Amino acid sequence: MKTGSCHFLSTALVTLIAGLAFFNSHTTLADELIPTVSSLNAPADVVFVDAGAVATCLKAARPGALCLSLDRVLNPAGRLANMRDVRWLLGSYGLTGDEQVVIYADQERTRDAMAAIFYLAGQDQVSRLNDGPQVNLTGRGIAGALSRRALFVGEVRLPHLQPAPYGRVSSTQLAEFVSALNRDPKARFMWPMGYL
Repeated sequence: MKTGSCHFLSTALVTLIAGLAFFNSHTTLADELIPTVSSLNAPADVVFVDAGAVATCLKAARPGALCLSLDRVLNPAGRLANMRDVRWLLGSYGLTGDEQVVIYADQERTRDAMAAIFYLAGQDQVSRLNDGPQVNLTGRGIAGALSRRALFVGEVRLPHLQPAPYGRVSSTQLAEFVSALNRDPKARFMWPMGYL
């Protein structure tokens, strides 16, 4: 009887440890404000956003993904769009700020930079897809409209914004903000003063 009980307990313990290992590898930390997620764990109503090149996204993307490249809000010279225009742009894709969005791109830095933009603009839930090159690209993406499809009403996250003198911003700085925010929920990003 003791041998059977020990065997049962050891089997239960091994199963529990394996379950926790699986759970931890397929979920995010609860305290991350902009977590990474797997497409396997994405809810059915999630909105995917391809932050890569629009032309590529329109040809091959996750089915129904929004084609919103980072260069629509941050030009190569480092000029960041003002917050009003970013929010108008999000509305042109039919976003209101209440959706759960999952950002993906070919490059991790681009993905994280766009996640920072969405988060700071007030998007309710922002996640980053960690599937990388394994993303299902069997569909076509959706381009934004020339006018707003919806009024983006998410509240700008002012506590995370710090006015900065005019200057250039890089995608690396935006991506680093995501890492800083996940370590410290009070992290701030220096958005150029004239563009808030």
